[in-house]
Amino acid sequence: MQLRKAQALRAASLIVWNEASMSPTSQLRVADRLLRDVMNVPDTHFGGKLVLFAGDFRQTLPIVKRGSRAQIVSATIRHGVYWVLMEKYALERNMRADGLEHVTIPGGAVSESFVSLLDFVYPRAMSLDNVRDYAKHIVLCVTNNECKNINDQVLHSRVTGSQRVYTATDAVIADDDDEAANFLVEFLNTLEADNLPPYRLTLKVGAIVMLLKNLDTARRLCNGTRLVITELRQHNFKAKLLKDLDAEETVVPIVQTRTSGDGDIPCRMCLYQFPVRLCYAMTNKSQGQTFDRIGLSLTVQPFAHGQLYVAFLRVRNQNSIRVYPLSAVDGPCVVKNVLYREVLE
Repeated sequence: MQLRKAQALRAASLIVWNEASMSPTSQLRVADRLLRDVMNVPDTHFGGKLVLFAGDFRQTLPIVKRGSRAQIVSATIRHGVYWVLMEKYALERNMRADGLEHVTIPGGAVSESFVSLLDFVYPRAMSLDNVRDYAKHIVLCVTNNECKNINDQVLHSRVTGSQRVYTATDAVIADDDDEAANFLVEFLNTLEADNLPPYRLTLKVGAIVMLLKNLDTARRLCNGTRLVITELRQHNFKAKLLKDLDAEETVVPIVQTRTSGDGDIPCRMCLYQFPVRLCYAMTNKSQGQTFDRIGLSLTVQPFAHGQLYVAFLRVRNQNSIRVYPLSAVDGPCVVKNVLYREVLE
């Protein structure tokens, strides 16, 4: 496999780096060193290959954990050693609202309350019988905590199917037994990482969930795939792909999921649970998907450019989206458009 990758790199005349604006300078250094080694030209940048870097550097920035604005800007390609080696090109005509500090939401797209936002997206009674009516509907949020709260609210107040609660089995991964003993089981049960299913998972027949890891790519059971549950069992459940309800059911088992150890959780741990989360609301996994109806909850101020304009790109027309703003005030609904102008200054 590694040999085939090296051969492909040697044969390539152009390397395209999509979403380069999200890449910190450390990734460029790794790619530079790799191409020098593959091409056996240690003194030539990127092995002499022509590399095209694409992206809007003011919008989608590198992730710096708990980093300040200055630290995020410093991590961008713009402030790395390779920037002076690049020839810059830019589109001359701006087709979006990228240059605006604030964006005014049309009055017809603003919901007066959060309940009216939910009513726009989902019916009051949801089940397998009417799942086609809302299969391509979603609520988009800014934070994971808000998504969790909305998912729980929709499940308990609107989904009418039979319910079952699954509790996980978790354990600390450590070389030293004494170190593992420092973390009580009760404490582990309270931890919840973004890439892990919850310890206590409440599901209903007719509930919509999203896979958190790849199970079978050939059957489209991949990380981010949305499913609707058709049958709950003791050690597995049956579900259908939400985008293809006429396809046959698939069985989702309990699997082991491990943390990487570099997140907010203070230890490495493994969890035996269904690799799913409820998915009536989501955040950045909406990228690349199109929905028939969207509710955009802005009760928390957007902290990234894509959290605003990406939501509007997920629907086909203005009538298919409603926004519940940060605060209800008289006059037009104005939302901050997050841009880091200093990245290109």
